[in-house]
Amino acid sequence: MNSNRNGIIVASSEAERFTLHQTLRSLMPEAVADTLMAHLLPAGWSDVARTSDIDTVRTDMSHQVSVVRAELEQLRTDTTSRLEAVHADFDALRTDMKERFEKVDRRFDKIDERFERMEERFDELASMKRYVVSTGIAIIATIIAMGSQLWVGMFS
Repeated sequence: MNSNRNGIIVASSEAERFTLHQTLRSLMPEAVADTLMAHLLPAGWSDVARTSDIDTVRTDMSHQVSVVRAELEQLRTDTTSRLEAVHADFDALRTDMKERFEKVDRRFDKIDERFERMEERFDELASMKRYVVSTGIAIIATIIAMGSQLWVGMFS
């Protein structure tokens, strides 16, 4: 039960409830006083919610749910657009990297071709070296053979 003190509604204390119960017992039969006290709220009327209070809370909750849903939808939209932008950036990066790797591959192919030409030239030089050495040996052998006949002829 509440009491009105200077225009302010205040919940009754246990002492006030006890005093009320004792006064009611003196004015009416004890069973009737007990029944009447049982119908009073233990915490006071300030804790009781009316239908209009529940409707107000329901309306406020519905509004808050709508606001949260709108915010979640905006977040989903923002996240989706950001993810699409990141995806587009990765696609552009992937394309750029692919082009760069292809360019590097073409450069390596040119370097490989140069090495192959150098190997061919080294093979040619090795053949020329063998030819020069063989020819040199043949010339020296011819000179020695001719010289040996002259040498043998000088002493005979």
